[in-house]
Amino acid sequence: MGEAGTSLATEKAELRRQVRRRRAARPESLRAAEAVRLRDVVLASPVLHRARAVACYVSLATEPGTGPLRTALAAAGVRVLLPVVPDVSAPLDWAVDDGRLGPGPLGIAQPTGPRLGPAAAGDVDVFLVPALLVDTDGHRLGQGGGYYDATLAVLHERGAGVPVVALVHDDELTDAVRTPVPTGPLDRPVTAVATPSRWVDVPR
Repeated sequence: MGEAGTSLATEKAELRRQVRRRRAARPESLRAAEAVRLRDVVLASPVLHRARAVACYVSLATEPGTGPLRTALAAAGVRVLLPVVPDVSAPLDWAVDDGRLGPGPLGIAQPTGPRLGPAAAGDVDVFLVPALLVDTDGHRLGQGGGYYDATLAVLHERGAGVPVVALVHDDELTDAVRTPVPTGPLDRPVTAVATPSRWVDVPR
């Protein structure tokens, strides 16, 4: 890794520490209320109105909660796929969200049903992804494992054209001019951002 790569990695690591520290300080009551509001914002978006299959994820305790959203999608008859983390940094595997979860790598709960393979990500109408920070140009800071960037790279290569929506807290959507999210050549942008108070489409 060259000097520029080292500097980028250091900058990202510091940003991750800052965001994780802020997230850990959020009261549980606020997290629960924001999960419901996030559900409503996502469901109100035009890109969800005709969706029949959606890729989502099981949120960590400090992430914007996806539980109410997953429940609402299932109740509406939407097929929800959840990621299965592979042993190494690679495109994610997938399984249907049938309510049954078990422990997975990195302390992340994951579905226990039949694996569908990485290619299943190309069969969804909307792709909801976690993030620590996102700027208004769609640049996303993830947890650092590279799984989602690898998955999004495969979708991009296939020309799938699936809307990719990052879910973050309100204070984790930043202005791309004043406070851009640092990115490298392997980082993949998103097409929209959803927070508990608003939906923001990224300019094309």
